[in-house]
Amino acid sequence: MYSKQTLILFIALLAMSLSGVYYKNVNSSINPSGECDLTVGKCTFVYKNDEISVNFLSPIVTEEEILLSIELPQELKLTEAWVEGVNMFMGKTPIMKTDDGYVTFLGSCSLAKMQWQLNLNIENQNGQVKTYSAAFYTSPE
Repeated sequence: MYSKQTLILFIALLAMSLSGVYYKNVNSSINPSGECDLTVGKCTFVYKNDEISVNFLSPIVTEEEILLSIELPQELKLTEAWVEGVNMFMGKTPIMKTDDGYVTFLGSCSLAKMQWQLNLNIENQNGQVKTYSAAFYTSPE
């Protein structure tokens, strides 16, 4: 049948392949599902062979302007962007375009840990709109 060396080689290659797939999926910042955790840093979403990314450019502090970077492929258009509270509804806070990027403002919350969701409605060339979401958290100082 198979020699012992062939079987060991096969098992070793299988283990390396599975480890590679695991490492790529666990440690990847690229997110095909449309959701990610913005608290840990830049969120990158897959769009065809390109990427959509969002990142905070300033500290996430309530009751102060928060600067963001939103990068899109040229064929896409940001139609609407907003932040809303998840564990305490505080309305929809718009994200507005400025000369330097984007800006938003978070209201103060009495919860020990406030969970927020940043939402981007992005339209493709065919007029189809998809929402990408990124979660993040704030705590009272």
